[in-house]
Amino acid sequence: MTHCFVLDAQGNKLSPTRENRAWYLIRKQRATLKRKFPMVIQLKREIPESEIDSSSIQLGIDDGSKLVGIALVQECKAKNKPVFKGTIELRTDIKEKIAVRRGYRRYRRQHKKYRPARFDNRSSSKREGRIPPSVKHKKDSILRVINQLHKWIRIDRIFLEDVLIDIRALEKGYKPYKWEYQKSSRLDENIRKAVVLRDHNTCQDCGITNTRMEVHHITPRRLNGSDSIHNLITLCSTCHGKVTGNELNHCKRFYQKVKGRKILFSDAMHVMQGKTYLQNELKEISPISLTTGGDTANKRIDWGLEKTHANDAIVICHSIVWPEQCEIKNWVIKPMRKHSNKKIESVNGFHHRDFVKYTKRNKERYLAYITALYPEKNQCNLTTIEGKILKRYGLSRLTLLWRFNKIYWL
Repeated sequence: MTHCFVLDAQGNKLSPTRENRAWYLIRKQRATLKRKFPMVIQLKREIPESEIDSSSIQLGIDDGSKLVGIALVQECKAKNKPVFKGTIELRTDIKEKIAVRRGYRRYRRQHKKYRPARFDNRSSSKREGRIPPSVKHKKDSILRVINQLHKWIRIDRIFLEDVLIDIRALEKGYKPYKWEYQKSSRLDENIRKAVVLRDHNTCQDCGITNTRMEVHHITPRRLNGSDSIHNLITLCSTCHGKVTGNELNHCKRFYQKVKGRKILFSDAMHVMQGKTYLQNELKEISPISLTTGGDTANKRIDWGLEKTHANDAIVICHSIVWPEQCEIKNWVIKPMRKHSNKKIESVNGFHHRDFVKYTKRNKERYLAYITALYPEKNQCNLTTIEGKILKRYGLSRLTLLWRFNKIYWL
């Protein structure tokens, strides 16, 4: 089952209806189609305020680092019903792209005439309360989707799962004492000395002691290895050179020698660092209430729901729903980059990022969006909604489903 958002002639937000009912109103010329994915219609008459359904509509958000579940639940007189659920796929390449841009800028600066350093003039990098761009972009992507939904439907209250992750406990492997939280978890310049002292100034691979020791990241930094002492080992320069570039083949035995472990903080840190910013921005949209992950898990188990981000978002809304009502379309939502690297504007009426259907000769069909256009042979590259990449497919077998506009709703 899929629901449709409804607006009246003046743009007032009405209660959602079923898609088949919306198509009936369009056929009877009582409404016009404003958007197909997700479906939004606008009635041709104005609805008096006294006739507008005032039932509360709640938004649930299951925050995450890579995937975010959202759901809209309408509180009705008979029984509550979910009218929308989806999973937002967040981008994870922001840090790498910023690093590439930084390299381009430094190269350009070094090859120009002398100009004074600009770092101290950049107030944005020194302002109080600043969060990393990679974290801020993820939270802004969530807000983009919610603001878009808010244009089509009322949101009377927002329920957000408050993420509580103890980063220090993840690092140490146990719940630290209160006084341990006051000590820095980053030894910085002294971390090398701490590792060498722990390993008794001995190479943990060949056992040599009468040489200068080097500290090696067991899981390398390029693979998100941490600077924790649990991820470092002492090696001589010869052994260090042998394992460099081939670290993953030595991880297991090195971790066993130092009794360390692979620790990935990035996902937990991204959620924790950006949650205050997200909460403050959501308060500008509607009143917000916080819930806990334990309550969400218990309710989901009691209701017999499958564990997904979208189902968790339904449970987060403090509204009792029937499990069979949760079996509605789960939208995959992809907020896309505003900047596009396209070189061709359009070919045969198809544009970059258009959502299309490709029909093969054996009647097999793909739902995909266009990622590249080749006008010389009337071909294109496609990426299906499952993530499969199709290269050099002919445009003659494409059917345009919807023109892209900032966010993919699949």
